Amino acid sequence: MGENIKYRLLTSEDEKKLRELVNTVVGGLERKEFFIPYEDWEYKEMFDEGYAINYGAFDGEKLVAMGQIYVKQEMIEDYKKLLDIEDKRACELGGALCLKEYRRYGLMFHIMEYLSTMAKEKEFEYILTMAHPDNIPSNNLIKKLGLNYIKTETVNGSFLRNLYLKEIK
Repeated sequence: MGENIKYRLLTSEDEKKLRELVNTVVGGLERKEFFIPYEDWEYKEMFDEGYAINYGAFDGEKLVAMGQIYVKQEMIEDYKKLLDIEDKRACELGGALCLKEYRRYGLMFHIMEYLSTMAKEKEFEYILTMAHPDNIPSNNLIKKLGLNYIKTETVNGSFLRNLYLKEIK
């Protein structure tokens, strides 16, 4: 299945495909708390490179997986405080979504590795990310990417998350 996959940055023209991917993946989650839902306004901001950079995997014209780095410092200020890096330039690796039938082909690792490289090119000092403690595949992916577990906290009011951090060198 993975041999016809093409990767590229998402643009505002992909908004409908992105919404469909989110609805399908999140709608199919047994545990909805594994994904912090997007606010409606975020779909417009998401394609502004000053807010986030989105990278996706396509099977033909179908968006089958995606990830992003949030680059707008105000959006991740609370996380930076929790990780004691308020005065550092950081980005958040997130938005990891993959259709069920495309899992276990390495698509998410490829996407997140690309975004991690992009974070370095954009001269961020740190990459931070988070995952629900019970979301074993996400926690394993994060560790495979070289991020270090720091602590478990409740974020955004009610989402329990393992927080991870990696200094970019």
